[in-house]
Amino acid sequence: MRDSIATCLGESELVFFHEKEELSFEEAKKGFPQISKGWFELSKLQPPVRLEFIRDYWINAVPYFPHVYAAFDRFFSQVEEIGIVGSKRGVYMTYTLKTTFFIGGIPLSDGGIETLKGQFDFPFPKDYLHFFRIHNGFAKGKDTGILATEALPDACKNVRSREGIIRCGQEVVDLQELFPFYSSFGLDVYQCFYQNWYVDGQVGNVLYSIAEGKISDFRTREKGEEYLAFTSFLDWLIFYLEGL
Repeated sequence: MRDSIATCLGESELVFFHEKEELSFEEAKKGFPQISKGWFELSKLQPPVRLEFIRDYWINAVPYFPHVYAAFDRFFSQVEEIGIVGSKRGVYMTYTLKTTFFIGGIPLSDGGIETLKGQFDFPFPKDYLHFFRIHNGFAKGKDTGILATEALPDACKNVRSREGIIRCGQEVVDLQELFPFYSSFGLDVYQCFYQNWYVDGQVGNVLYSIAEGKISDFRTREKGEEYLAFTSFLDWLIFYLEGL
């Protein structure tokens, strides 16, 4: 799995902080300026304690929904190891499962989340913003995954600058009402928040296929995995953790 992680990060040499017992925070900071004191201290915990701590952190970082907490428990029950990895690109947290892995970037501070909200004129759902407290960028294996903040401007430009008519069923879609938060590696598709679809005061999200010139029809009776239309970011995240 380490070779796969190295390939994902485009580097052959990685530093696994959780295996460097002799490394001090000052030494780590010198080589990897992005590492935070919190993540460095996490790397010093025993593996089972680190896993339990991160699981609890996920649960406490997002709004309370029983089915979401249950899904997080299922996910972490499959995680064999959580590591802190340094590379030339930055510092990441890795979640190693039996047959795959997930990788996440350093979370945003509250100030960073406020900066994001001010950067874009869009009604971001609260659960999406809360996820940035966990990771800024998160992906399964070699997937592009949930976009980090620095990738959002280019993704928005790519989605919103397309020519031609984009449809939802028979209705024409205003591309300015789409905001991409996930990109699939090797495919010209994005999961996007759609400003024309509100559920309980928050925008839902749909799949936008650039090649097909359409978004998933959220008005169908069957939503979720089959149509890739989700009423919340967290419901989509559960699908990503379990079903992709």
